[in-house]
Amino acid sequence: MDLQLFAERTEEPTPRRLRKAREEGRVARSMDLVAGLGLVAATLALRGVGGLSVSQVTGSMAGAFETLSPAELTPETTAVLLQDWVLVALRALLPIALAVMAIGVVAGALQTQFIFTVRTLVPRFSVLNPINGLQRIFSLRTLTEVLKGLIKLAAIGYIAYRSVRGLVPQFPNLIAQTVPVGLAAIADMVLDVMLAVGLAYLVVGVLDYGYQYWEFRRSLRMTKQEVKQEHREQEGAPELKSRQRQRMRELAMRRRAIKEVPNADVVVTNPTHFAVALKYVPSEDTAPRVVAKGADLLAQEIKKIARAHDVPLVENRALARGLYYDVEVGRLIPPEYYQAVAEVLAFVYNLRRQSRQAGQE
Repeated sequence: MDLQLFAERTEEPTPRRLRKAREEGRVARSMDLVAGLGLVAATLALRGVGGLSVSQVTGSMAGAFETLSPAELTPETTAVLLQDWVLVALRALLPIALAVMAIGVVAGALQTQFIFTVRTLVPRFSVLNPINGLQRIFSLRTLTEVLKGLIKLAAIGYIAYRSVRGLVPQFPNLIAQTVPVGLAAIADMVLDVMLAVGLAYLVVGVLDYGYQYWEFRRSLRMTKQEVKQEHREQEGAPELKSRQRQRMRELAMRRRAIKEVPNADVVVTNPTHFAVALKYVPSEDTAPRVVAKGADLLAQEIKKIARAHDVPLVENRALARGLYYDVEVGRLIPPEYYQAVAEVLAFVYNLRRQSRQAGQE
């Protein structure tokens, strides 16, 4: 059983999880925001160029009636005439439609951050499962969406009611107006109501987007174990990292051994498993210093370098093991090793003195 199913999701989604969700086409979006912007854009477009569009259509109709006689209105000519009127109406409404479409595309693109993926087009057969369907119908999210829809309907309906109610006193004045003036006044009233409803819809859309963003982030929350697992996947397994660090330390120690061992005073060996190179400069240090150390293959290489540069090798199993584990490269030996190291150095210095004397003789 996967215990992750019961773990509490308290951690915010990581950038990797957010990026993966985006690649899958899962982003926060609100159709109410797009609809609100579209309605406001349509209203402003109609108020801006709607009069010109109506003039184009009515002018085309008036010109047709003025040039055609009743005898010429046959089914064929009527069909052609209607076709011309439809084309004129489409040309007149095209700028408005393009403006609304552009606003809708831009609003959708800004919400999704211009994401494009085909994964959402791949059929998911899990949606055909009746059990999953029932779970979605009776889920908390479905209930929330229903409540949101009712609140949205009530809010927008109230705004529309208040807008129409404010225009009711103007209705009696329309009776005394001519037909064109009356129609223009009614059109202005309708546009006022549309604008009020569109702005209300836009406010609802902004609030809905905020909720959708919060719900989207909440749905991507992770358990502590998932965060740790993702971190391990990105950084690498601890065992692998440990081996890499060990390898880097070995390379660093090897480079140091090649550089420092030729100048060492003595190399203390185990004799096969450990090798520790020591150097003592009384004018600079208060005690001998470990300048290189190694185990196994590196120990053999240290001894090889020491032999090539006539550095004495002294076998002392306990001292070599102790220095290897207790003293880092570059550090002075601790006091508990003073006596043993002093004996080794005294032995080395005695060998050197005897060698010099033999050379002089």
